Amino acid sequence: HQPCVMRMIRQSLGLVVALQLATFVLALEEVKFAEMDSKAENQVVLIYKSGEEASDSALAAVTAAHETLKGGGVAGLENLAFKKSDAADASNANEMLKKGIATYPMLFVSVKGQGLDRYMRKIDADKVANYIRTKLEPSSDDDVFPFNRELITKDYPTMVHFTEPWCTRCKTFKHVFQHVASNTVGSVMCMEVECSSSKDARKFCDQHKIDGFPTVMLTGGELKKPVEFTKDRSIPALFEWLKETVPDAMLALDEEVIA
Repeated sequence: HQPCVMRMIRQSLGLVVALQLATFVLALEEVKFAEMDSKAENQVVLIYKSGEEASDSALAAVTAAHETLKGGGVAGLENLAFKKSDAADASNANEMLKKGIATYPMLFVSVKGQGLDRYMRKIDADKVANYIRTKLEPSSDDDVFPFNRELITKDYPTMVHFTEPWCTRCKTFKHVFQHVASNTVGSVMCMEVECSSSKDARKFCDQHKIDGFPTVMLTGGELKKPVEFTKDRSIPALFEWLKETVPDAMLALDEEVIA
């Protein structure tokens, strides 16, 4: 009888897993990749390949993140469309290859006014929920100062965002920079420089050898020379870089804010 009991248990567990996966599948709208609009705002898009462990795990994580956000009453969530496109479908895979997509899973998030961002970190439910939550939070440039050389002193580090009005990636990154600026007030000075805005701004950008946008650097304070930000352009990555580069300045900040 024992083998029969064990077989029944395995069958029951298999049914539970199948039901859970079915719930995940229903939670995100399945769309044909060719019909997707990369310029559309307010969408979360998972590119995955069903049947592969990493993709199935990502699908579960994004669905769980969506449920977490819904339960938290996050403002603006109702405007986000959660979608997925399966590379196991040959027609989808062919269209993805045309766009240079050949590895899975990939997660993209687009929020109005911020452009389309690829989520570059491990697709974990809590991390994805936090990422989307911060992108939905309103931001302002109140704590970002316009270009002024006099802001760079030995009293505190200054984080500089080099930008240009034609740069679409700069517009996407603007929300990230503003969010971090608002949460580092009193510890790090944040300044934005539009390189073509004046002769002095152009000279400042040339002095820092800026040849691409957006570029972020830390200067001033106890730093002996400017340090360029080279991680993925996300809020967690920018906070991590600040903690690594100017740890003393970041000591007074709330760990929950910069986690």
